[in-house]
Amino acid sequence: MFLLDDHPAVLAGLRRLIEAERDMRVVSATADPSEVQTLLDATPADIVVLDHDLARADGLAHCLRIKRRPVPPAVVVYSAFASPALALAARAAGADAVVDKADPVPALITAMRRAANGNKTLPPTPPEAYAAGVARLDDEDLPILAMLLDGTSPDDIAAAIGCSSSEIGWRAQRIVGKLCPGLRQRPGERAAEHEHAASFQPF
Repeated sequence: MFLLDDHPAVLAGLRRLIEAERDMRVVSATADPSEVQTLLDATPADIVVLDHDLARADGLAHCLRIKRRPVPPAVVVYSAFASPALALAARAAGADAVVDKADPVPALITAMRRAANGNKTLPPTPPEAYAAGVARLDDEDLPILAMLLDGTSPDDIAAAIGCSSSEIGWRAQRIVGKLCPGLRQRPGERAAEHEHAASFQPF
């Protein structure tokens, strides 16, 4: 298990909760998004649990990069602001699960176990949320979105539309960003995140 969360208390609390499970072990954890790829190179993990709204990075951009690794781990997006828009964007980014930080801890543990077994825990996207997301995309991006949602690899998407894998990489990041815009935390929301983190502190 690899953990990424830029709030140290949440990170430490997650480690404590996960390692209390007999069948789970945290092999690496960081609060610094810039360390993700280096740490995964040094210590591969079967599952990555990452926060979506990082102060200095976008968790879904990391999800896209992680899923392009030669042997990609399962990715569980753990967010204080889960929404239909985030669920749609996470699905396009290749995430295996989306869990709201407001949900009981067993929901996260269950999503991790399901991901480890190759099963997804992604909330359905209401038609209106899908329509709103698609409306933000350029027409040329719609075929790519459809293939991303079907789980098609970037190399196969590139072959299908006749472009390079690197182009698909940056276009996928652009698509995911447009599907889930404006989720950077406002001051009041950041305070709510700190309140959530406090629940992990007494250990």
